[in-house]
Amino acid sequence: MKNNKYLILGLLLTLFSVVGCTTDEVFQQDAPDVATSEVKLNEIMSTGSPDWIELYNGGTEAVNLAGYKLTDSSQEWTIDALTIPAGGYVSFDADDSNVANVSTNFKISSGGEKITLYNADGELIDEITTPDMAAQVGLTYGREIDGGDVWVVQGASKGVANSNVNNAPVLIAEPLTEFIDVYEVTASDADGIASVKLVYLANGGVQSIDMALVSGKYKASVPKSNVGSIVNYYVVATDTTGKVSYYPEDGSNNPAEFIVAGGLNELDIQGENAGFRGVVTFTTTPYYPEQVDEIRLYYLLPGELQDDVNDDKTKVVLTKNGDTFSGVIPAQNTDDVVSYYLRVEYLDGTKTYYPIEEDGGDFNHDLGTTWPSYTIEAITYADVVNTTVNYTAGPLTSVVFPSNPVPGTDINVVLAYTSTENIDEARIYFDVGDAPVYVKANKVKGEDDASFTQTGVTVNLKDEVADNGLAVGETGNKTSFYVRIATATAEYYYGSDGSMYLDDTPGGGSTDQSDDFKADTNLWNVLNVQ
Repeated sequence: MKNNKYLILGLLLTLFSVVGCTTDEVFQQDAPDVATSEVKLNEIMSTGSPDWIELYNGGTEAVNLAGYKLTDSSQEWTIDALTIPAGGYVSFDADDSNVANVSTNFKISSGGEKITLYNADGELIDEITTPDMAAQVGLTYGREIDGGDVWVVQGASKGVANSNVNNAPVLIAEPLTEFIDVYEVTASDADGIASVKLVYLANGGVQSIDMALVSGKYKASVPKSNVGSIVNYYVVATDTTGKVSYYPEDGSNNPAEFIVAGGLNELDIQGENAGFRGVVTFTTTPYYPEQVDEIRLYYLLPGELQDDVNDDKTKVVLTKNGDTFSGVIPAQNTDDVVSYYLRVEYLDGTKTYYPIEEDGGDFNHDLGTTWPSYTIEAITYADVVNTTVNYTAGPLTSVVFPSNPVPGTDINVVLAYTSTENIDEARIYFDVGDAPVYVKANKVKGEDDASFTQTGVTVNLKDEVADNGLAVGETGNKTSFYVRIATATAEYYYGSDGSMYLDDTPGGGSTDQSDDFKADTNLWNVLNVQ
């Protein structure tokens, strides 16, 4: 057992010699009135997993502890029939689980708390207030000598005699990984900690980094290494007497090791909730973005496979914006599952996957059945209704088109016409959006279609995209359009109400109603994709 008794005594003597004529007030807690007992509180752990309380029998005969009570500041716990031998010890966990003769119905505050022992007659036989042990993890508060009067901070000696052996520091740590920016450990010692250091070996160099005590933990910023590097490290804690402890236990000779693999630091997926059928957007920030060559998103659509025989996956290279990368899986309309994974490739060729791919793990990027996935549901569409507009003036006799087409299906506009002149052009002019305007480039030349004849043509708008970038066939889009028929002598423009507007200037005439018609989009036909 180690203690600070002599150090404290020296400090007190120094204090009195410096103060001189000034009189210090000495505060002393009154000792409790206790019954004479050979059974006493002997050692208390308040920073353990679990905490515990040890009793010691300093007498020459065994004592039956049945009916004895232990209390903290708010709870009382009674011991059942249990005998403590002469010169022996018993201990109880203090983890609030309340198991007879094993664990109390309270825990002990690491910030300090009064612990009391009563005998079977209800008499107070021992009492001690533990100090703040929050920064003394792994140490206990116990009697300097079993059953003696002096209590000190010491190394744990549960079930055995307290002693003044000079032990090495208690060092508690978890493995360091590449994803930890600030590494923290706990180091405690009854004689005091002189230093705690993180020794970091990477890229052919060695760094000994002092760890600072912050809020009861020793902490240090972790250097960053290149992806693919092998990092070795250990922690060494030294007390004021020169005793040392290591993490790992033989760290200076056999340090811990990890490989810097990189991967995704943050990943946000918008739209993968069950039943969603729109665009699913992946936004991610990788570890070490300055070392990233590219990030890819791979996915399998319903019915596609990825295995030793099949390679149906689609690849999307994510777009880089600063340290952030993003990409999408397009909207789907089917009742099934979409599977995906991401791959980060670094400049040195190192590849890291999301999910993390490990030997013996669940994820295998070559086997699609192991990929994460989301479920989509097919849309139930209303019946498609065809609109027919008949005409009596000019060559065009009718236009038939679906007013509410289903996305992904053909959107056929069927024109029928008759003329004594040759039909040179049978065109559809269109715009997509709620405020259509005439744009000369937004046209489909029916005369170039294989279905074109002198009596009719079918124009499919399914894959057409307007000059503003909006697609005719996309869910929710409104398309306005009109038909223009042209012969060698005239152009004929047809409205949604069966009207016809003439431009006969190509044949030498004087009538040109085309500009007014193009400007009045209320005269255009309209279809809305479901």
